[in-house]
Amino acid sequence: MNTKLVLSTIDQLLKEVNKAKSISDKKKEKIIKSLKDVHIKYEDLEVPEELKQQYNQLNSKGIELVKELRNSKIDNKNEIENNIETYIRYLKASVFDFEGRNNYLRKYITSFLFSSILFLALSPQFYGFILPVLFFLPIYLGLKGVKQRSMTGFYMTMSVVPVAFMTAATWIRYGISASKDYTRAVASIVESGVSQNLAQNLVWIGPLFGVLLLLFSIIQLYRGFKSKDLFI
Repeated sequence: MNTKLVLSTIDQLLKEVNKAKSISDKKKEKIIKSLKDVHIKYEDLEVPEELKQQYNQLNSKGIELVKELRNSKIDNKNEIENNIETYIRYLKASVFDFEGRNNYLRKYITSFLFSSILFLALSPQFYGFILPVLFFLPIYLGLKGVKQRSMTGFYMTMSVVPVAFMTAATWIRYGISASKDYTRAVASIVESGVSQNLAQNLVWIGPLFGVLLLLFSIIQLYRGFKSKDLFI
Protein backbone atom coordinates (compact mmCIF):
# COMPACT_ATOMS: atom_id res chain seq x y z
CA MET A 1 0.00 0.00 0.00
CA ASN A 2 1.41 3.40 -1.00
CA THR A 3 1.65 6.46 1.23
CA LYS A 4 -0.09 9.07 -0.95
CA LEU A 5 -2.58 10.01 1.76
CA VAL A 6 0.07 10.75 4.37
CA LEU A 7 2.21 12.60 1.82
CA SER A 8 -0.80 14.76 0.96
CA THR A 9 -1.42 15.43 4.66
CA ILE A 10 2.23 16.42 5.18
CA ASP A 11 1.97 18.81 2.20
CA GLN A 12 -1.13 20.40 3.75
CA LEU A 13 0.67 20.75 7.07
CA LEU A 14 3.58 22.47 5.35
CA LYS A 15 1.19 25.02 3.83
CA GLU A 16 -0.60 25.66 7.11
CA VAL A 17 2.64 25.98 9.08
CA ASN A 18 3.95 28.46 6.50
CA LYS A 19 0.81 30.57 6.97
CA ALA A 20 0.68 30.27 10.77
CA LYS A 21 1.38 33.61 12.44
CA SER A 22 1.46 32.20 15.96
CA ILE A 23 4.67 30.23 15.29
CA SER A 24 7.97 32.10 15.48
CA ASP A 25 10.10 32.21 12.33
CA LYS A 26 12.91 30.23 13.98
CA LYS A 27 10.54 27.51 15.18
CA LYS A 28 8.70 27.52 11.85
CA GLU A 29 11.96 26.93 9.99
CA LYS A 30 12.76 23.95 12.21
CA ILE A 31 9.28 22.44 11.82
CA ILE A 32 9.28 22.88 8.03
CA LYS A 33 12.69 21.21 7.75
CA SER A 34 11.48 18.25 9.87
CA LEU A 35 8.31 17.88 7.78
CA LYS A 36 10.29 17.96 4.54
CA ASP A 37 12.73 15.36 5.87
CA VAL A 38 9.93 13.02 6.91
CA HIS A 39 8.18 13.63 3.57
CA ILE A 40 11.24 12.20 1.81
CA LYS A 41 11.12 9.10 4.03
CA TYR A 42 7.50 8.41 3.05
CA GLU A 43 7.92 8.96 -0.70
CA ASP A 44 9.25 5.46 -1.46
CA LEU A 45 7.67 3.73 1.53
CA GLU A 46 5.29 0.79 1.14
CA VAL A 47 2.94 0.08 4.03
CA PRO A 48 2.22 -3.61 4.77
CA GLU A 49 -1.47 -4.50 4.63
CA GLU A 50 -1.44 -5.72 8.24
CA LEU A 51 -0.49 -2.17 9.31
CA LYS A 52 -3.26 -0.50 7.31
CA GLN A 53 -5.15 0.50 10.48
CA GLN A 54 -2.06 2.16 11.98
CA TYR A 55 -1.49 3.98 8.69
CA ASN A 56 -5.07 5.27 8.62
CA GLN A 57 -4.82 6.42 12.25
CA LEU A 58 -1.57 8.22 11.40
CA ASN A 59 -3.25 10.03 8.52
CA SER A 60 -6.34 10.86 10.60
CA LYS A 61 -4.19 12.50 13.28
CA GLY A 62 -2.53 14.60 10.60
CA ILE A 63 -5.84 15.69 9.07
CA GLU A 64 -7.12 16.63 12.52
CA LEU A 65 -4.00 18.72 13.09
CA VAL A 66 -4.45 20.46 9.72
CA LYS A 67 -8.05 21.35 10.66
CA GLU A 68 -6.91 22.73 14.02
CA LEU A 69 -4.36 24.94 12.32
CA ARG A 70 -6.84 26.14 9.69
CA ASN A 71 -9.60 26.90 12.16
CA SER A 72 -7.22 28.40 14.71
CA LYS A 73 -8.82 26.32 17.44
CA ILE A 74 -5.60 26.46 19.42
CA ASP A 75 -4.74 29.91 20.75
CA ASN A 76 -1.81 28.75 22.85
CA LYS A 77 1.39 29.10 20.83
CA ASN A 78 3.23 26.39 22.79
CA GLU A 79 0.35 23.97 22.38
CA ILE A 80 0.35 24.45 18.60
CA GLU A 81 4.08 23.79 18.39
CA ASN A 82 3.89 20.78 20.75
CA ASN A 83 1.07 19.22 18.71
CA ILE A 84 3.02 19.59 15.48
CA GLU A 85 6.24 18.23 16.98
CA THR A 86 4.37 15.28 18.52
CA TYR A 87 2.86 14.43 15.14
CA ILE A 88 6.29 14.63 13.49
CA ARG A 89 7.62 12.17 16.09
CA TYR A 90 4.62 9.95 15.37
CA LEU A 91 5.45 10.07 11.65
CA LYS A 92 9.10 9.17 12.28
CA ALA A 93 8.24 6.35 14.69
CA SER A 94 5.77 4.83 12.23
CA VAL A 95 8.52 4.56 9.59
CA PHE A 96 10.22 1.93 11.77
CA ASP A 97 6.96 -0.05 11.93
CA PHE A 98 6.23 0.18 8.21
CA GLU A 99 9.80 -0.86 7.34
CA GLY A 100 9.75 -3.74 9.83
CA ARG A 101 12.59 -2.35 11.95
CA ASN A 102 10.97 -2.95 15.35
CA ASN A 103 13.96 -5.06 16.37
CA TYR A 104 15.80 -1.78 17.04
CA LEU A 105 13.64 -1.36 20.14
CA ARG A 106 14.44 -4.84 21.43
CA LYS A 107 18.16 -4.31 20.90
CA TYR A 108 18.09 -0.99 22.71
CA ILE A 109 16.18 -2.42 25.69
CA THR A 110 18.64 -5.33 25.91
CA SER A 111 21.70 -3.06 26.04
CA PHE A 112 19.94 -0.78 28.55
CA LEU A 113 19.12 -3.70 30.86
CA PHE A 114 22.72 -4.95 30.87
CA SER A 115 24.03 -1.43 31.52
CA SER A 116 21.56 -0.92 34.38
CA ILE A 117 22.21 -4.28 36.04
CA LEU A 118 25.98 -3.83 35.96
CA PHE A 119 25.69 -0.22 37.15
CA LEU A 120 23.48 -1.21 40.10
CA ALA A 121 25.86 -4.03 41.00
CA LEU A 122 29.15 -2.14 40.68
CA SER A 123 28.40 1.41 41.87
CA PRO A 124 27.90 0.73 45.65
CA GLN A 125 31.52 -0.35 46.14
CA PHE A 126 32.80 3.17 45.36
CA TYR A 127 29.76 5.44 45.63
CA GLY A 128 27.73 3.78 48.38
CA PHE A 129 24.12 2.72 48.07
CA ILE A 130 22.66 6.20 47.64
CA LEU A 131 23.59 6.51 43.94
CA PRO A 132 22.00 3.22 42.79
CA VAL A 133 18.95 3.88 44.98
CA LEU A 134 18.51 7.29 43.31
CA PHE A 135 18.56 5.67 39.88
CA PHE A 136 16.38 2.67 40.69
CA LEU A 137 13.11 4.52 40.04
CA PRO A 138 14.26 6.18 36.77
CA ILE A 139 15.48 2.76 35.57
CA TYR A 140 12.14 1.13 36.38
CA LEU A 141 10.02 3.94 34.92
CA GLY A 142 12.35 4.27 31.95
CA LEU A 143 12.06 0.57 31.11
CA LYS A 144 8.29 0.78 31.39
CA GLY A 145 8.29 3.89 29.20
CA VAL A 146 10.50 2.58 26.40
CA LYS A 147 8.33 -0.53 26.12
CA GLN A 148 5.47 1.88 25.40
CA ARG A 149 7.77 3.86 23.08
CA SER A 150 7.55 6.98 25.22
CA MET A 151 10.12 9.73 24.59
CA THR A 152 10.14 10.50 28.33
CA GLY A 153 10.96 6.87 29.03
CA PHE A 154 13.75 7.00 26.46
CA TYR A 155 15.33 10.03 28.14
CA MET A 156 15.08 8.30 31.53
CA THR A 157 16.91 5.24 30.24
CA MET A 158 19.60 7.38 28.60
CA SER A 159 20.23 9.10 31.94
CA VAL A 160 21.91 5.87 33.07
CA VAL A 161 24.68 6.18 30.48
CA PRO A 162 26.74 8.97 32.14
CA VAL A 163 26.75 7.33 35.59
CA ALA A 164 27.48 3.96 33.99
CA PHE A 165 30.50 5.49 32.23
CA MET A 166 31.62 7.02 35.53
CA THR A 167 31.28 3.72 37.42
CA ALA A 168 33.04 1.76 34.67
CA ALA A 169 35.92 4.25 34.56
CA THR A 170 36.33 4.05 38.34
CA TRP A 171 36.55 0.26 38.28
CA ILE A 172 38.96 0.27 35.34
CA ARG A 173 41.21 2.78 37.13
CA TYR A 174 41.07 0.57 40.22
CA GLY A 175 42.04 -2.45 38.11
CA ILE A 176 45.04 -0.63 36.65
CA SER A 177 46.10 0.49 40.12
CA ALA A 178 45.62 -3.00 41.59
CA SER A 179 47.68 -4.61 38.83
CA LYS A 180 50.65 -2.45 39.86
CA ASP A 181 50.44 -3.63 43.49
CA TYR A 182 48.39 -6.82 43.45
CA THR A 183 49.44 -8.00 46.91
CA ARG A 184 48.45 -4.74 48.57
CA ALA A 185 45.09 -4.68 46.74
CA VAL A 186 44.28 -8.21 47.94
CA ALA A 187 45.41 -7.37 51.48
CA SER A 188 43.10 -4.32 51.65
CA ILE A 189 40.12 -6.49 50.68
CA VAL A 190 41.07 -9.19 53.19
CA GLU A 191 41.17 -6.53 55.92
CA SER A 192 37.47 -5.87 55.31
CA GLY A 193 36.66 -9.44 56.37
CA VAL A 194 36.80 -11.24 53.03
CA SER A 195 38.63 -14.54 52.64
CA GLN A 196 42.00 -14.64 50.85
CA ASN A 197 40.72 -16.69 47.87
CA LEU A 198 37.67 -14.48 47.38
CA ALA A 199 39.77 -11.33 47.69
CA GLN A 200 42.15 -12.58 45.00
CA ASN A 201 39.19 -13.10 42.66
CA LEU A 202 37.51 -9.77 43.45
CA VAL A 203 40.62 -7.82 42.49
CA TRP A 204 40.22 -8.81 38.84
CA ILE A 205 36.47 -9.62 38.66
CA GLY A 206 35.44 -6.05 39.53
CA PRO A 207 37.55 -4.38 36.81
CA LEU A 208 36.47 -7.05 34.32
CA PHE A 209 32.81 -6.22 34.95
CA GLY A 210 33.79 -2.55 34.75
CA VAL A 211 35.04 -3.14 31.20
CA LEU A 212 31.78 -4.96 30.37
CA LEU A 213 29.80 -2.05 31.80
CA LEU A 214 31.76 0.38 29.63
CA LEU A 215 31.08 -1.75 26.53
CA PHE A 216 27.33 -2.06 27.21
CA SER A 217 27.12 1.68 27.95
CA ILE A 218 28.72 2.47 24.59
CA ILE A 219 26.38 0.00 22.87
CA GLN A 220 23.36 1.54 24.61
CA LEU A 221 24.46 5.03 23.58
CA TYR A 222 24.94 3.91 19.97
CA ARG A 223 21.65 2.01 19.82
CA GLY A 224 19.87 4.89 21.51
CA PHE A 225 21.13 7.26 18.83
CA LYS A 226 20.06 4.82 16.08
CA SER A 227 16.58 4.22 17.54
CA LYS A 228 15.66 7.64 19.01
CA ASP A 229 13.06 8.23 16.28
CA LEU A 230 11.21 5.13 17.47
CA PHE A 231 9.86 7.05 20.43
CA ILE A 232 6.93 9.45 20.55
